[in-house]
Amino acid sequence: MAKVHRGSSGCRAVVMAGKYLSSSGRQQRKVFGPQRRMGSSGAAGVTGKAAASAQLDQPGFFSAADRHVLANRNLIYRDVKAFLNEVGGDPREARYWLTQFQRASSAQASAFAVLEVDSSVFASRDAVQSLAFGLSFLQRMDMKPVVVMGWSEGEEEGCGVPADATPGSRCTRGLVGRSQKLTEALQQHSATVLPFFSAESVLLQHGSSAPPCSSGAPPSICVDVPLLQWALDCGLIPVLCPIGRDEQQRSVCLDCTEVTAAVSRVLQPHKVMYLTRTGGLHCPQNKVLGMVSLPSDLPLLSMASWLSARERRRVTSIATLLNHLPSESSAVITSADTLLTELFSHRGSGTLFKNSDPIHRYSSLDRIDVQRLLLLINQSFDKTLRHDYIDSLKGRLYCIYLSEGYSAAAIVTLEPVHGGTPYLDKFVVSSSKQGQGTSHLLWERIRQDLGRLFWRSRANNRINPWYVKDQPVQLPAQSSRPPHQSNYQPKAAGPPTSPTTSPKQQAPPPVQLPAQSSRPPHQSNQDRTETHFQPWSFIPQTGPLRTQPIIIKIMEF
Repeated sequence: MAKVHRGSSGCRAVVMAGKYLSSSGRQQRKVFGPQRRMGSSGAAGVTGKAAASAQLDQPGFFSAADRHVLANRNLIYRDVKAFLNEVGGDPREARYWLTQFQRASSAQASAFAVLEVDSSVFASRDAVQSLAFGLSFLQRMDMKPVVVMGWSEGEEEGCGVPADATPGSRCTRGLVGRSQKLTEALQQHSATVLPFFSAESVLLQHGSSAPPCSSGAPPSICVDVPLLQWALDCGLIPVLCPIGRDEQQRSVCLDCTEVTAAVSRVLQPHKVMYLTRTGGLHCPQNKVLGMVSLPSDLPLLSMASWLSARERRRVTSIATLLNHLPSESSAVITSADTLLTELFSHRGSGTLFKNSDPIHRYSSLDRIDVQRLLLLINQSFDKTLRHDYIDSLKGRLYCIYLSEGYSAAAIVTLEPVHGGTPYLDKFVVSSSKQGQGTSHLLWERIRQDLGRLFWRSRANNRINPWYVKDQPVQLPAQSSRPPHQSNYQPKAAGPPTSPTTSPKQQAPPPVQLPAQSSRPPHQSNQDRTETHFQPWSFIPQTGPLRTQPIIIKIMEF
């Protein structure tokens, strides 16, 4: 088994995976090239100290330590290939999220994610194998997961939770069996696991009259943090069965959602994930509810008739839990076989829950801290706006959307297209809020307020589908146009920087309009056909100084 220790080995794995994800196919073969020569590195039939010494001097010789490193490299190579196959996205996008999450995990002393696995997942062998690969991949990338096993509905109704947890009883037999299946699957994927078939040494149930325990968990369940942290520091994946002990030292079955909340409170993870067979919350039209912004969406969602009692209980628990976690933390309900897709791509397949800053709309700059707004834009784009950018908005500004904490903003101007159409001049989210649903909240606010909008971006921008994922799209023929002047000051030549926008539920930085122009430059009206300006149409644009086409998107909500 490949055991992941805290720090160095996990960091090396991330570096190697990052190099692979950011390189071309030929370079990828070079990154992991030595693994193909491992089998031929020895000199068969050579004996004696002199021969051994001569062998050490041979250029192709690998010591035992070298072979161990290369074996791990081979494992990472296999991981990354399977990872890309499962995520199915852009390698650069996966590398971005891998780096972001690994940085967040390194900054936290405890777990990266706490995952509650519903019993329905075990009805599919493929789902269990996919889950096991995802967990083992997180472990090797030093992103520590903790697993909480869930009860089936029949076990909850038949035994009652909490209830006596006699070893071998009908209530615990199924739970232990599922834990064994997951443990075996994890071991098959070279992960190291510590199953707690009875978590009495970790979970203690207090009576309702008992004072809250010092660990910060709710009064009903107290978590032994040192033991859990020891397991994580040893590079183990703890698999907790929701079986603890009460104050009379009896074994009791505990509510798995309460156990997940208690463990999350003490470990303060970056992600809390509820893995099911069916995925996120499904609306009556069988569409997955993509985003729940708390606390604003909670009252309406709690009253939804299509929520089951179990889902309603889980939503309430998530809303309460997020108030006790860092602002960067989020919760998601998704399917077990899309674990990595949910984490490492913008194509989130589940329902994301996030505490979000309120978004305010302003019609002028009078009530806005302009310097904070400029700082947000400059830092997020890693460029400096032209000194006359704010002045150029006079007479053109339509509205500004700004989060309360100045972590996200959208600047909309009014341009003379079709008698006056709002233009998305800036759409920006700070790096600290990327991947947390902030851009989705901002985008939905714009969609609700504006009946018509257009913006521009490069035709090869991988985030373009995010804008129009639920809308029909027309692709007109190519046309030419002159280049425009950027709103940013020229930047010294240097190595290209990675995009700051978040692939998951994040909008890309739009290509800017010239500051001195009162209308967006495009091809003449004589060269333009009316179909170019139908709702949700894409206009590919090219120019003599552009290496990539530009597309103008005009949309009716």
